[in-house]
Amino acid sequence: MQEFHPSRIRLLVFELDSLTLNFEQDAWDNFRQFLHVLDDRDFAIVLIAESIQASEWTSFAKISVIKSTGEEAFNNNSSLSGADVFWFSEQASLQTKLSSANANFAGSSGETTQNGGLQYQHLYDTLQIFNPSKITTADLSITLSKLKQDSEQVPLMLGIGGPDECGHSFFVGELFDALEDQELLVSSLDLSKVLGTEFQKHDNSASESSSSLWRSVEIRDWLIDDVLRPYSQRKQVYIENPPEIIQDYEICTFPYFLAPEMILLVWGTTVFLPEFENLIDLRFLLELSEKTAAARMFALDERENFDKSFIETYHQKEGKYYSDYLEKYDVQKQIDYRINFDNFNAFSIKE
Repeated sequence: MQEFHPSRIRLLVFELDSLTLNFEQDAWDNFRQFLHVLDDRDFAIVLIAESIQASEWTSFAKISVIKSTGEEAFNNNSSLSGADVFWFSEQASLQTKLSSANANFAGSSGETTQNGGLQYQHLYDTLQIFNPSKITTADLSITLSKLKQDSEQVPLMLGIGGPDECGHSFFVGELFDALEDQELLVSSLDLSKVLGTEFQKHDNSASESSSSLWRSVEIRDWLIDDVLRPYSQRKQVYIENPPEIIQDYEICTFPYFLAPEMILLVWGTTVFLPEFENLIDLRFLLELSEKTAAARMFALDERENFDKSFIETYHQKEGKYYSDYLEKYDVQKQIDYRINFDNFNAFSIKE
């Protein structure tokens, strides 16, 4: 098997005649649920079997079927042997052929390892491997860990921005867990309720100052002067109780503590403003299509073809305010990492 990089895999191929040989109905139900998870993660999937009906798999967005043996399908389809393809099969002769072609593959038998493939105990364990979002945050956490190892006592502040209601907390949660897996000390500040375009659209002075993007100037000054600037200056920050001005907004949990050896995640809609310029070290922008942003704003299924009026409403209101912010503060030129965030289950770093 060629050097295996899960992040490069786009197509999963299942040779069903060996994988499902002893399946009863419950096993088939579990297998379909397994495929639904992979389908939700945006993998293209090919099912191969000598006896298979395409009509039985129409509920999946990205499944295609080939009525054939595994070896015949491999021989006759060059698209099934690329570096972005991964096979699942228990058939020894097919594994040997895949190994000779330096293809990616897995199975559960000891022969799989001998053939140079990936061995699993249970097929469904591979969900841990083929998880694009966790792969992305794991890769990021390794990079950030190296930065901290090189400068352990130097504060590292990450700014994470994106449209209103885009799902910042999901990305932050995944990244937080990945950083902790690297045994790093991590803290966060949720600015989504105190900083954003929702305040600007009611303020006629919006064009005059970035202060119009804050719920209040007092909250801004407290965050900058009492939390972020001291941390960036390598000072410890300890705040036992929340000041009255933020008690209703759950920015963080108290007592709140920061030390230079920690990594701080600061997230919200409009975190790339002039007041953060000399504080944030790395900037992450969660990028969504207008359709996806509108769906999340209005709690719709982003995979469905919902009424276009929702997209138009988003474009004329929240979407416009956000675009104006990106343009006014030249956000695009500041960004270190762009995250394709159209799918929670398969977000990735944009090249």
